[in-house]
Amino acid sequence: MSHSRDPKNETTATNEQLTAEAELLEENFESADTLEDFTKALMESLTSKLHANIDDIFKQNK
Repeated sequence: MSHSRDPKNETTATNEQLTAEAELLEENFESADTLEDFTKALMESLTSKLHANIDDIFKQNK
């Protein structure tokens, strides 16, 4: 292994990130007046997350 990780710290960071993301999504979804607005906000969120994950994968493979 090239480096060691502390699973407890990683889990805490992941939980905090998920909580922050959930709060942001909740704000966006509560402001949606129609199903179309809700779907658009959801798709934008998922697309953003997907792009971030792809970027992370490319950074790790360098």
